[in-house]
Amino acid sequence: MIDELFTEELSKNRTDYEKLREDSIFVLYNKEEEYDLNFIVPVRGRLGFASPMYNSFLRAREKSNLKISYTVVECSEIPEHSKFCKTNKINYIWIKSQPGELFNKCLSLNFGAIFSVRAKAFLFHDLDCLVQSDFFEKLYKNIETKACKAIQCFHGRRVLYLDQVTTDKIVGNSMSVDELELGMDGVSLPMYIGAPGGSIFIDKDLFFEIGGYDPEFFQANAPEDIFFWDKVCTVSAMETSDNPEIDLFHMNHPPTYYSNPQIGHMTKIHNTFKGLDKPGREELINEKKNIISKFYYA
Repeated sequence: MIDELFTEELSKNRTDYEKLREDSIFVLYNKEEEYDLNFIVPVRGRLGFASPMYNSFLRAREKSNLKISYTVVECSEIPEHSKFCKTNKINYIWIKSQPGELFNKCLSLNFGAIFSVRAKAFLFHDLDCLVQSDFFEKLYKNIETKACKAIQCFHGRRVLYLDQVTTDKIVGNSMSVDELELGMDGVSLPMYIGAPGGSIFIDKDLFFEIGGYDPEFFQANAPEDIFFWDKVCTVSAMETSDNPEIDLFHMNHPPTYYSNPQIGHMTKIHNTFKGLDKPGREELINEKKNIISKFYYA
């Protein structure tokens, strides 16, 4: 039997993907093609970060021999990112939120994986984390070396933080991301080490095997990434990108750690999952797998 807490949450918050798809807006390019990787960015607000993030992605893709797509999924009341995506011919999905509804990052990530372009793997990436031009070269060397199906796309369980001055230079296009490195003015280690998310690569089959992300359990700033990480580790392994080492650079913005009014309940959900034995975890994972299995493509 699945733990009662999860049964209740799944019943109360079950995601109707078909209905949401009917109500959402899709602008997808080359949808008939299959990509090696779909780089999926969930967004709400922070439109000023859209250009520097996308530009850093383009430079990295240019140095790669892979076929990589870029998809933005916006879960918001107003489609702020639609014009930028249209101008740059970026895959775009808008999931309309109701007034006062919390940002559902999990739903955005699942939508990008399920309803965007076909791909062999997904990379779920935060809008505020810049990549350098050798990013994909290094990432796939790590994947090949470790023979893994899931990997955090930076090393040391930490991203590097930019101060406001350096962030402004990047946003204003007066500094290249490739110039950034730890030790220079404006680039520092985070206050806390151990980030479980930020940028996660996962093989398509493994994503569907673990039931994707968990919009039924988490919204706003929540333990959704560590929950996803723990699900991966239940059936496979989650590696980190340390051979060769990859750094990501986090643009500065006001902290939002404590803005979720439901954080206590969501933390309880994660702690309950951590307390389950392996068969108990697998039971929940199989239930989540059944919810999205109809959208699997070979």
